[in-house]
Amino acid sequence: MELKQLKTFVVVAETLSFSKTADLLNFAQSSISEQIKLLENDLNCKLFERLGRKIFLTNEGEKLLSYAEKILNLCEDAKHDLSGSPAPSGTLNIAMAETLCVYKLPEFLKKYCNSYPEVELELKIGNCEDFPDMIRKNKIDIAFILGNNVSYPDIISKILYREPLVLICSNSDDLSKERKINLSKLSEKKLILTHRECSYRIDFENYLSDIGVSPKSILSLESIEAIKQYAISGFGVSFLPRIAVKKEIENGQLVEINYDGPEFFTYAQVIYHKDKWISPALKALLNMSLEEIK
Repeated sequence: MELKQLKTFVVVAETLSFSKTADLLNFAQSSISEQIKLLENDLNCKLFERLGRKIFLTNEGEKLLSYAEKILNLCEDAKHDLSGSPAPSGTLNIAMAETLCVYKLPEFLKKYCNSYPEVELELKIGNCEDFPDMIRKNKIDIAFILGNNVSYPDIISKILYREPLVLICSNSDDLSKERKINLSKLSEKKLILTHRECSYRIDFENYLSDIGVSPKSILSLESIEAIKQYAISGFGVSFLPRIAVKKEIENGQLVEINYDGPEFFTYAQVIYHKDKWISPALKALLNMSLEEIK
């Protein structure tokens, strides 16, 4: 089992295409097929199966993918650790909540890249609830999340700042004209909320349930931008981090609803595995994030 074969296997597993892998790695397609065949012979198992014109990972292939990613990442870590150069370089795989990636971190990441031009960043936007497992599987090096301050036995979490959550509606909604509302009025409204696993949505829904408020209906959307556009259109009322709707509130497209009830907050955090080797690039990112993101 050679590193070249593992690298090829990981790309095939991601693309599910021998021809695309050949293009990406600049090999002949026959070479890709031969590398996978040698790997299968070495491991005495089938890694891919072909159904019609499509290929799929077998159960054994799924298992190897997890190991292969860890092995390749460890090799990369070893190369940087033994290079003797303390200057940050290499690649960092970073996962982020959409709100932070789009509305909070662009300037921070620009400053980091300008300070450390030898570091290549690969950004993934996704659901914060998925990031701890991605960290455990070494699919990402670090994640920036929005959520409750939850502790994990195997993951280090550092709070960066507290982000207010706001109730918003279109400037044409009748609630936008009121000084302060009772949240019971949401029983007459449609809500536009983030996905069901989102921690601040869960907290908000739990509070509404505790006070006996049941919205007319709930539309769940993955995209913050989509939620804002639906709210601006007058579809319903939404509940989002203030930073995500700051511009629309300032220009009058959205109105922050003043309500009779508790303030809600979520926490911007940076998380990484407790056993993760802190490379110079990762150390620089951690130090800068704790200093710059407020």
